[in-house]
Amino acid sequence: HQRSGARLQRVAGRLATSPAWTAVEVARQLPRPRALATLDAALRSNHCARNQIEIAVAAQRGRRGIVAVRELLPFADGRAESAMESEARLVMIDYGLPLPELQYPIYGRDGELWRADFAWPEARVAAEYESIDWHSGRTEMMRDKVRLAGIQELGWTVVPLVVTDVRYRPRRMAERIATHLSRPQMAS
Repeated sequence: HQRSGARLQRVAGRLATSPAWTAVEVARQLPRPRALATLDAALRSNHCARNQIEIAVAAQRGRRGIVAVRELLPFADGRAESAMESEARLVMIDYGLPLPELQYPIYGRDGELWRADFAWPEARVAAEYESIDWHSGRTEMMRDKVRLAGIQELGWTVVPLVVTDVRYRPRRMAERIATHLSRPQMAS
């Protein structure tokens, strides 16, 4: 089975399409949120660079779904750590929110290093995607609550996001974030 125009390489002795080509080909078949997640994951994998994905997009010109992939590519970011973070970011993009910093480092008063999934540092607003998998045990939940309290002590507002916000109430999610971004900052 051959892919017309695909660059092939040997992987474990077999011919296969390149990671960039494969990522674009898969993304073309998916709804926009999952397509962005696929592009993010490809960049995060370190098996392909943005320019390789751009070349694969150009080589797949005219194929079904390529326009959506081409439009998403400028927003692809390897710092997204999960597909749901990618989907949440696409909601932010689609509703015109300022692009957040991803995996933004926040330092606690005692030198702790925390990362916010999404951050708007100038507004001291962070958004955190909370998955059931990540918060599946008592230890994980306690660790996360301590981290959240520490970030809030520093004057940050943290907006929690869950799957229902992202997939079923995207406008409400975007409005919630926008409300916090538009609030005047208190002196810290």
